[in-house]
Amino acid sequence: MKNLHIKNLIFDFGGVIIDIHPMTYVEELLKLGSKSVREMHETFVREQVYRKFETGVLSADQFRELVRAHIPNHASNARIDQAWNLIIGEIPPHRFDFLVSLKPEYRTFLLSNTNPIHFDYYQEYTRKTFGLPSLDSLFEKAYFSFKIGLYKPDHDIFHYVLNDSGLDPAETVFIDDVEENVEAARQCGMQGIHLSEGMDVTEIVL
Repeated sequence: MKNLHIKNLIFDFGGVIIDIHPMTYVEELLKLGSKSVREMHETFVREQVYRKFETGVLSADQFRELVRAHIPNHASNARIDQAWNLIIGEIPPHRFDFLVSLKPEYRTFLLSNTNPIHFDYYQEYTRKTFGLPSLDSLFEKAYFSFKIGLYKPDHDIFHYVLNDSGLDPAETVFIDDVEENVEAARQCGMQGIHLSEGMDVTEIVL
């Protein structure tokens, strides 16, 4: 039975709606001649490179230069983008249909930690695969971390979305595959659904 108190659904993107394959990116960097992928990743985590890129502090060109420093053959921008975008998989048709089916009953939103290189790829993929003008059009509104300068699981990003779209947190469910993000949403007054490994978003019970 539908929970009449739930009116708004906020979805994470990677790992919830679209499949992701982080190791494919690693494998591609190795093909490009990198002998320090682990060191690069550890450095990027320690220096918050991923976070800075996904909050707009670093530009796409600055991120590419940081990656290029770990690739001996100095790959082109296009080659680095191609490798980076290998992380992104596909949106299975049944998930697309599920999201479409929710729109008459709920206000639906997207909230993604992402970056401009992946963003451009998402938009092109959605146009080619589903004939939509953009990924954003699948939702009432889509929020991308690099555009608003905020980042999950910080509470500020959840408050921003709630305030911007006029949502009552008690009537809102947030769905993410990262438990820390779900817990942060709960601390902001929302209901949260954690998609554990192997669970599909179409299996959620509202």
